[in-house]
Amino acid sequence: MNWKLAWQQAKEMKHYFIASTLVMIVGIYMGAASSEQFDNMILGQLEALKNITDSIKDEPNQQWSIFWLIFWNNASKSLIIIALGAFLGLPPLFFLVVNGLLIGYISVLVVEKASWAVLIKTILPHGILELPAVIIACAYGLRLGILVLKWMVALPSPSRKGLVYGQFLSYFRTLPAVGLALVAVLFVAAVIESTLTFWLATGVKIS
Repeated sequence: MNWKLAWQQAKEMKHYFIASTLVMIVGIYMGAASSEQFDNMILGQLEALKNITDSIKDEPNQQWSIFWLIFWNNASKSLIIIALGAFLGLPPLFFLVVNGLLIGYISVLVVEKASWAVLIKTILPHGILELPAVIIACAYGLRLGILVLKWMVALPSPSRKGLVYGQFLSYFRTLPAVGLALVAVLFVAAVIESTLTFWLATGVKIS
């Protein structure tokens, strides 16, 4: 596992990280400022989340079930979104926007019905790790999409195609380290969310 190469490529990918962060911020703004325009999408996502959480209500060890649900959901989606980046980077961009919409919508709802303090203590403890991990995963998916696009453009030129092939090789060599790092961070985030955040959110009522 080439950590040095992964770190080197991460430094070269700063524009992808910035772009992914900006897309997430735009999604959050859209969800907070114009949620009524995206009601169907947001409500559909919230309904899907509700169905998932309802599935563990009767589990004997609910906290363990919450941890596993959060970890598996976030880790699997983050790794899958990297792979889906091969479709010209569009799925990662969509994923960022949708997650931003949800965060913006829920944040406004919590602040209106409860307070900023409730929002901070129910999102910040795990979100400080979880959100950057999602953004990084999407950035790598976006990078893969750009590489695919460059490869398509370079097809008529053997020399350019060879250059893109080298970039592909370097990219894929870093993925095991990147994937392991993302899974580790999301594991810690899931532990925090299923323990500290769960405890902080206990008794919080949004009405």
